[in-house]
Amino acid sequence: MSTPAQILTVLAAVAVAAAATWRVLRRRRDARQRTTLLAAAHAARRDPLTGSGSRFAFHEAMATATSQRRRAAVILVNLDESRPFVSRFGDRALDQLLVLIAGRVQHLAAAAGGSSFRLRRDELAAIVDRPITDATNLAAQLLAAVAEPTEIHLGGHPLTVTVSACAGVAALTASGADDARLTLVRSDTAMRSAKQAGRGQVAVFEPASARRRSGASPSAPTDGNAEGGAAR
Repeated sequence: MSTPAQILTVLAAVAVAAAATWRVLRRRRDARQRTTLLAAAHAARRDPLTGSGSRFAFHEAMATATSQRRRAAVILVNLDESRPFVSRFGDRALDQLLVLIAGRVQHLAAAAGGSSFRLRRDELAAIVDRPITDATNLAAQLLAAVAEPTEIHLGGHPLTVTVSACAGVAALTASGADDARLTLVRSDTAMRSAKQAGRGQVAVFEPASARRRSGASPSAPTDGNAEGGAAR
């Protein structure tokens, strides 16, 4: 028969083993939770279609650039006449096109030391730590890349399509908490101005003065605009 001391020893050993097992299980559970959270955070920062940065990642990058007071610029790239394209070829064809175009934009943005993102259905963006002149030249390169003939597949058959896009460029001047939002508004204003000028255009938001640029000729002659406008 076991003595009370032996019983207590066994119970203590069981308690120690149970505590150790609980600690191991908790560590495993915490590790799984961390892995899940990290995977979710990574997924939130990636556009599921193109693999570019997501809109969430774009706003994160803007906030970081603003807090670090970096001399950066934002480029918005919006496809021209995407609705007629979808009406003719379908949504899947546009998805294929966006994947290939986003890859080109990502390559050029990375080569310039920047990052690329997909903000909306047919709108991409890039953030680069460059002065506005360099960013405008990069925008022209992005539009040239978009305009390259692209092979997609419809019903198992290859089809080469050519599209164009317009771009809006705005400088990020970190002088206030709302600069990230304001820069996005300015780049969108510039992009809309480019749309009004025609297909394949680049417009730059310049608060004081504006210079005219086209997507095909970044060094085109300049015209003055009113303060707070967009230069094309």
